[in-house]
Amino acid sequence: MNSSASRHDSLSAAIDMLQGRDLIEEDALCLNVRGRGEHCHQCTTVCQNDALTVSVDAIEVNREACTGCGACVPACPAGALRLRGFSPERFLAILDGEAEVHLHCTESRGSGGGVVISCFKALDVRLLAAARATGVEAILLHGLEHCAGCSRGGALSYVARLCLQLEEWLTPPTLALRPATDPAAGKRRLRERADQPRLSRRSFLRFAGAQAAEAMARTWQVAIDNEEDDIDLPFFQDDVESVRQPHPYQRLLAEHVARLPWRDTLPLPWKIRSLGEHCIACLACGQRCPTGALLADEKAEALSISFDPALCTDCGLCETLCPVDAVQTRPVREVAEVSEPRSVIMMRRQVNCDRCGTPFLPEADQTTCPICINEQELDEEWLSMLGG
Repeated sequence: MNSSASRHDSLSAAIDMLQGRDLIEEDALCLNVRGRGEHCHQCTTVCQNDALTVSVDAIEVNREACTGCGACVPACPAGALRLRGFSPERFLAILDGEAEVHLHCTESRGSGGGVVISCFKALDVRLLAAARATGVEAILLHGLEHCAGCSRGGALSYVARLCLQLEEWLTPPTLALRPATDPAAGKRRLRERADQPRLSRRSFLRFAGAQAAEAMARTWQVAIDNEEDDIDLPFFQDDVESVRQPHPYQRLLAEHVARLPWRDTLPLPWKIRSLGEHCIACLACGQRCPTGALLADEKAEALSISFDPALCTDCGLCETLCPVDAVQTRPVREVAEVSEPRSVIMMRRQVNCDRCGTPFLPEADQTTCPICINEQELDEEWLSMLGG
């Protein structure tokens, strides 16, 4: 990521912090918005406070009910949700490949050092596997004793599932998740917070200015009714085809896939996509893919779809949207397949219409586009009627 993008992200995080938003939603990445249908409800399923509502137009967050636990963040296959201040990439960098890491949730009362995150439910098996690849052997969890009465819903059962998933994926020795028994452990390191935004000096000054402006607005300004004010339309208006980004957890796992002891009994957590010969080149799969695993390329001479296996989260949107069931999937069993570079899985040559010059996909020796053929048939029909 370039420096300008980093500054933009840090400033956005600061504004979110000013507005008290722990959970940040990116509507344009949501499978329901991209597919214009009720395709996915994984985030609402894991939310214990019913703070999330998804539709074909938006992800709605009830700020009063949301506790910012982050359980919905790894659950979203499209990466449409993120937790303010928590970056999986930065979290992995903070661990720094130490063999034993002390991890605290915000409810932890332990006096030892280590790393602090909002809640253990923001973790994910892909992130933990990537940590194992960097050399982390054990993570000692501080604060689990407070899970029973925690306002965030508690993470005991979630941590147990993470342990089972790691055992299913990796051969021993896998990464161990254990409750911390000694509250003074980890004093060799200061606590490092992985749940706070990092601001450049410029972003901090902008944030401070925004904070001052907001305080002034609350003090001196009064809202009035204005019929000319813009009205938010009750449907999504942006272009989802221009918005896509790799899923942060999946990307980190792909970067470390070759350094992990995968079990031979199960396929790797990726799927290979291909397109059958009956594909009609509508390009919907590549245009709507949220992570960029599938990409559409529309040029005058050809239409094509390319695929990068490392970016695929198996969200299934491409299969749902394909009008002719041309999307084919198969499991990945070899590490080398994940590291394969992006490749073209479908290409259809176009020709220019001999009447209007518009590029189109021909059938057999067809030289005239369907629109012109239709217009010609209509003209002939009218002429026959007039002649009759």
